[in-house]
Amino acid sequence: MKITVVGAGAIGGVIGAQLARAGRDVELVDIVEEHVNKINNDGLLVKTQEDDWLVNIKAATPDQIVQRQEPIECILLCVKAQFTKDALTPLLPLLKEDSFVVSIQNGLCEIDIEEVVGRDRTVGGFVNIFADYIEPGVISYGGKGSVSIGELDGTISERLKRLEQELSDLEDVRISENVLGYLWAKLAYGAILTATALTNEIMADIFANHRYRQMLMNLASEVLAVADYMNIETVKFDDWDPKDAYPIESRDNEKMNAQLDIHVKRLQGYSKVRSGIWRDIAVRKRRTEKPYHFKPIFTIAERANIEMPLTKLLLSLLNEIEEGKREFGLGNLEILLEKNDSIYK
Repeated sequence: MKITVVGAGAIGGVIGAQLARAGRDVELVDIVEEHVNKINNDGLLVKTQEDDWLVNIKAATPDQIVQRQEPIECILLCVKAQFTKDALTPLLPLLKEDSFVVSIQNGLCEIDIEEVVGRDRTVGGFVNIFADYIEPGVISYGGKGSVSIGELDGTISERLKRLEQELSDLEDVRISENVLGYLWAKLAYGAILTATALTNEIMADIFANHRYRQMLMNLASEVLAVADYMNIETVKFDDWDPKDAYPIESRDNEKMNAQLDIHVKRLQGYSKVRSGIWRDIAVRKRRTEKPYHFKPIFTIAERANIEMPLTKLLLSLLNEIEEGKREFGLGNLEILLEKNDSIYK
């Protein structure tokens, strides 16, 4: 199976490099021509904590792919949520009847993928790899994490088994009958990561601070309440267990703190110490994808009459930072904490 990784940034770059190192038939596609040229001329450099990989891998721009008119068998889509449709639409004529697209993204991007390629060609995917795009031709791989793929109807199809074999060279990959459970668990975790991005503090320090733990878990719980309404059973991954956050009424604080202590140690072992959300604003000077992650959640919550006041305040604070109207700082967490204490006594 030939794999086309669309989006050769942090996640796509790491996954493509791992597959290429293992001898898989893989090609990167990215809109940044300088990045593509650097990869083709000098290879893709992946900087890790242990050593650096210089990987020979093919790369192309979307225009170059379209001009070749070669059919695409499998797309691993690794672009930011807001660019899902824009990335797929030009490639649509290259898809065969049995071609398919796998969302290796944050959020519920499968919704947008379905609209472009159809439900039968859409495969769900979950990713929790810590990585950053540094510059053209260079990716930082900051910490190992898991990847899960699954059909949206929960079946274990033949194409899923084939893809699992192709991706077996990744460090932690599995097929799942409940990929939506992974996605909603990551959305809840993503709410916490978004809160850490309101400050310049490293993620591990925020997780370690007991002052903020209940508030952070209540943020996650607001998302998990919507998943519960959807009858989605969320799944534990990489030391994050949604059951230690939700439901709030039956939360075991001792168990919650024990889990978070383990999580802090995991984060302290990563070379990537701040979230990609923070990096988008502070380093790359661009808006984050977070509003696109929460938009479908808010829509469902409104339909179900589920209040998400803490999460909505979080997004409002993030938006003000993006617009330059608010500075990074612990004071932003204090605002969330005050709101939390007024709601969740």
